Amino acid sequence: MAKKVGTYYFARLRSNWGIWIVISNDNGIMMGDFVKSVSNYEDAVRETYSLNGWKQPERIIKKY
Repeated sequence: MAKKVGTYYFARLRSNWGIWIVISNDNGIMMGDFVKSVSNYEDAVRETYSLNGWKQPERIIKKY
């Protein structure tokens, strides 16, 4: 699924997890603006869902 401008996403950030917001998606080049760092995967998922206004997942399964 392609990330849309204005949505939040998370990814690894050194030994933690970072949350970014997509600010540009032109010609297949995505740029993000760093929002915050969180300590574990579950917190990253919850915070990202909350920032995007999505319903919180019932179960969080770490896929990677």
